[in-house]
Amino acid sequence: MRICLNYLHLLLILSLFLPALSGAETGKELFDKQCAGCHTIGGGDTGGPDLKGVTATRSHEWLESVIIEPDKLTAAKDSVQVALVKKYGYEMPNLGIGHADALKIIVYLGEASGTARTQGALPSGEQMEIAVTPELVAKGKLLFTGKKRFAKGGAPCAACHPFTYPEISGGNLSVANLATTYQKLGETGMRGALKALKFPTMKKIYQDRPLTDDEIASLIALCKDAASRTGGGSSVFPLAGLGLFVLFMLGLTLYKRRIR
Repeated sequence: MRICLNYLHLLLILSLFLPALSGAETGKELFDKQCAGCHTIGGGDTGGPDLKGVTATRSHEWLESVIIEPDKLTAAKDSVQVALVKKYGYEMPNLGIGHADALKIIVYLGEASGTARTQGALPSGEQMEIAVTPELVAKGKLLFTGKKRFAKGGAPCAACHPFTYPEISGGNLSVANLATTYQKLGETGMRGALKALKFPTMKKIYQDRPLTDDEIASLIALCKDAASRTGGGSSVFPLAGLGLFVLFMLGLTLYKRRIR
């Protein structure tokens, strides 16, 4: 009888704790939820660096710091963090990941680096390139300015971001001009950034309002078109300035000859 009571007591304890244990997220689940929007494991750089083999090139302490408190690494002027911010144009956001979950992610990165690829991520060169069509750009303009609402109800990009494009005047809450951002990140990186939306202000606004794949494609087409216009027009002013300088020097030479 006593053995039976002890057995029942053990079953009761297990019944209380097993649901909590089974509900705990694995390293892969945490990575897919928190990191996969900007990072791949063997799929190439996107919104952030490819993390394949990162556990072999970065110390455990550094990885833990950059996952839990990336802002403190930046404030401390950590050389690796400073180089990453310079390369990608922004600091990795603080996602509120705790110590235990950070350890799970690091362990998963180590395990996955050998064989795994992030779910849904394609290696560099395998992402389907978005064709810039008038229809897609027009839809991107409507979404950017808010004339067409996002499906999940998120705020329009123009509410915060400046943008270099005809008939669009963006906001000034953010310093990130998305045309310039596209030039830095490229299509793959921009896709990752728009899919994740993990940056501090954006995280609050879009936490339960992710963009659809069609909306992301339309915004990328708009950004790509804006970047090509900026890139194509940037050389006009230096050439014009050079022409004016040549004419000025020629006029000055002729003037000097007349007064001699």
